[in-house]
Order: sequence, then structure tokens, then C-alpha cells
Amino acid sequence: MNKKKTRYGMAALVSVTLLTSGCGVEKVEKENLSLNEVLNSAQSTQNDIVMSIESQVKPLKTIDPTQPFDDLKPFKDMIGSADYVGLGESTHGSSEIFTLKFRLVKYLVTEMGFTNFGLEEDWGNGLKLNEYIQTGKGNPREFLSLLYPADEIIAMIDWMKDYNADPSNEKKIQFIGLDLKALDPGVFNKVIDYVKQHRPAMLSEVEESYKGLPAMTGSLQEYMKLSPEEKERFKANAEKVVRLLNDKTKLASTEIDLTELIWVRATAKTIEEFTTMMIPSDYPSLLKLHEQYLADHAMWAKEELGGKTIVWAHNLHVAKGIIDDNLYPFSSGQFLKERLGDQYVVVGSTTMEGKFTLYSSEDEYSPTKENKITNEPIPQDETSSNYMLGNVAHEMFLLDNRKLNGQAKHWVKEKRPLLSLGGQLLAEVPVYFETSLLEQFDIIFHIRNTSPSHIK
Repeated sequence: MNKKKTRYGMAALVSVTLLTSGCGVEKVEKENLSLNEVLNSAQSTQNDIVMSIESQVKPLKTIDPTQPFDDLKPFKDMIGSADYVGLGESTHGSSEIFTLKFRLVKYLVTEMGFTNFGLEEDWGNGLKLNEYIQTGKGNPREFLSLLYPADEIIAMIDWMKDYNADPSNEKKIQFIGLDLKALDPGVFNKVIDYVKQHRPAMLSEVEESYKGLPAMTGSLQEYMKLSPEEKERFKANAEKVVRLLNDKTKLASTEIDLTELIWVRATAKTIEEFTTMMIPSDYPSLLKLHEQYLADHAMWAKEELGGKTIVWAHNLHVAKGIIDDNLYPFSSGQFLKERLGDQYVVVGSTTMEGKFTLYSSEDEYSPTKENKITNEPIPQDETSSNYMLGNVAHEMFLLDNRKLNGQAKHWVKEKRPLLSLGGQLLAEVPVYFETSLLEQFDIIFHIRNTSPSHIK
């Protein structure tokens, strides 16, 4: 593939300034000579950095999860003995990024023993998706929200179902919805149905505690309209159910019953977390709790279910630091890194050009209505980390930011624009953020040209 070879926009800008400033031809020629020397020096430095990066990347042969894994052997060394791996994405709608992440998930499961899979999806949908990969019940496309019901993700979930159905795979994959954007009625039914079967004496108390709550938790916007007194009452009632399950539920008699009890207690705790998260009236405090709970759910999986855990989310959530300090002044990855240290390894994604799937900017996005899906070109910034990585000769590769030498080592430490695309492009809202690659990610995988994910 031919790489874009465009001179930085500053050259054109300076040239126009000189020509329109009233300078004489001789002066212009002298200053242009000096300018050209500066530009040539800058281009030479840029080329040196690209060569330094290029000499240390681990090229990838394919994104196809069905192909052999020989090119992913360096990835195993990069992850090492870590029990938690964050897999990021720079957009929620890039086909090649989703597909390569599927390939990395398959490698982590089959070659490295990871069995817990946490997705940036609501807890209730996670419960349904976990049931699907254990039993085949239901339609996974109906259990994914926002931009995640994409063919590329459905293919991965179907592989998980087939993996679990194979009796030779004794340790089964567990699917966890990490998020708390909404709680559907099925979340409450998970707790109530268990109590009805195993602890009927406390059923009326649990049902009374949850009375009115399921009707309000389907939308953050609607829940936020409640009075402070109503929010406190719902929070107190949710806490009561957690205490009842912890204090009054006898130990399960079989391993199957114990596993079910673990999930029920976690679900009751998630309901309590939602009501707690919605108490603050300011966005930063709410977001901080939201990101803490995402981290809690990732850690819960290993602590209660055993095994090692994959965290699949946007770069913003898995990153070690803060990428967008305006919209996301906290990140779950930051909390995980603080708690786990080297046991949490962050793998971010970068791309340079192509198109991606998103919601149309012509419509006001609302989680309660049908939103128009479209695709747009990836915005360009020739001063960005994405652009520099796009000049590496390989179309796609892995790069361990922690183990670089020479100019590449210094380059990943320096702050420069990094692309981070959400679900919608809005006027005056930035998509590039000043940060260093090393500050955010231990490892990156780069795919130069990406295309829109396939979503029906």
C-alpha cells in the first residue's frame, strides 16, 4: 500500500506568510532557503524516528482469527505473567480493529489461559451474553448496545460459545458486562428468582426493597431527574438486599449452586453501585464512581471466578492515564494500574486513515431512540502519533512502548496529538488529545488503514 507522503502543513503556511508580508524577492529567497534547511532537517529527524520505530515493531501478518498464531508469539512475551490485559480501541466502529482484537482474545484464551472476558457493556446484557456462550440461548445481537452489535463482535461471541461447548476445554469462558449505563429488569429478576428458589422466606423483603427501582434504572437521564430524597431511598433499599444476601444466605450445597450465588451477590452489588453512582449531582464525581466500578467488576471476575481477565473497552477506559481530561477525567484503566501495577497490561490501538462507523452528527443522539448509523473519514493530523506510526513500512504491527531503544524510546515519551474517536462527531469537540503513548499504553497495535465495522 502506498503511504501518504505529505509535507507538514506548516511549510505551506509559512510560505504564504512570507509572500504576503511585503518582503522583496531577494529577502524571500534567502528566508525560503533558510526555511527549506529547517524543513529538510525536520524531515530528516522525522525519518530517523520512523526508522527507529520500524526497527523495533513486531509485524503482524493478518487480522484473521482463523489463521495460525506464529506472528503473535512476541505478544505472549509482552504480556508476560500479567493476570489482567486491557484491550483498547481508538473508535467504537472500526472493522479491522474489532477483528484483530478478536484474534488477540482468541490467543489470550487458547495460548495464555485467560478465561474471564469483560466488555464495555452493561451488566444486564453481560448476564445474557454469558448465558448465551454457556448454553446458546438467545440472540447475542439483541444483547449488545450502542455500536457493539457489529458482525465482527458477534463472530467473536459465537466463537466463545463454540469454545465453551467443546468438552476438551474444561475451563469455560465467563462473560462479564463491566458497564453501568443502565440496568434492565432482567438484572433485578436475577436476584429475585434466586431468592424465590433458595431463600423464599426473604422474598417479600427483597421485592419490597426493589419496588419501583427497575422502572427508573433503564435510563441515566430519567434517573437523574429523581429528587435527592428518592435517590437516597433507592440506594438504602439496594444496600439492604446486598446485606440480606451476604448475611442470611447459607452456603450453596453444590458447586453449581455456589457459582450461581456468586453471580447473584455480584448482581445485587451492581444494583447498589448504580444507585450510589447516581447520588452525586456533578459529572466528575459520577464519572469517577462509574470508572471505579468498571475496574471493580474486572477485578471481581478473577477474585470470584478464578482465571485471568481480559478487559475490552475504548482506549479512554483501559488507558493507564487520562486521554480526554474534559470528558473523561478518570479512567477504569488508571484505577486498575494503581491497584494492580504490572499485573495489569494495557494494549491500546491506533490507526491513521480510512473510515469508521458512528452515529450521524445530523441527529441529536439519544439512548432511548433509534439513532442513524453512518460512516465518516478518520480525521487527519499530520503532527499526531497516529500519522507517524502510519509512516512505518508495515501495514500493521505490535509495539511494546516499555522496551524501546534510541529515538523511538524518547518519541513514545513525548506528548503529541493522539486520535480518540467516540460514537459521534460534533462540531468544536476535539478528536485529538495531547498525550504520550507510553503514558497511556504499555503496548499498542497499529493498523494503518481501517474501514467501518459492519452493523445492521
